Amino acid sequence: MTETLPVPKQVRDVLSDLLGRDVTVNITDPPSADAPAVAVYVRGTGMTLHGVIGFDLPLAANAAASVGLVPPGGAAACVEDGELSPLLKDNLGEVCNILSGLFHQEGGPHVRFHKLHTPVADVPGDVRSHLAALGSRLDLTVEIAGYGKGTMSIVAAL
Repeated sequence: MTETLPVPKQVRDVLSDLLGRDVTVNITDPPSADAPAVAVYVRGTGMTLHGVIGFDLPLAANAAASVGLVPPGGAAACVEDGELSPLLKDNLGEVCNILSGLFHQEGGPHVRFHKLHTPVADVPGDVRSHLAALGSRLDLTVEIAGYGKGTMSIVAAL
């Protein structure tokens, strides 16, 4: 099965609608595979890995703060501390749940958000290896109006 990745406009539209803010999305080079927040998506009724989305800390904090109406200073404090607060982890999980729609294809299997791994030390090796794989991936810089920018990688498991 060949997995189709979303186009940048789809990512922008989903995030903009979810966050209620202007969002700018641009293609970038693949970032480090050591993303501090990685969402895992599975397909069908089983636990077959469908894809992963990795976030750098600035984007994870900014998206999580924005969806939860936490002031931008709350996101900045997490970046300064080097980790997400428990509140922002929960909020990022909600963002990841909505982002599962980016993997849906007409006639394809149901794809659902399975788990958010954070911090880097908690990301399993097999998930990290998928995030580092070349091929079926979309690497983006994302800027959330009023919050800031960061990077994300959407990778389909082949």
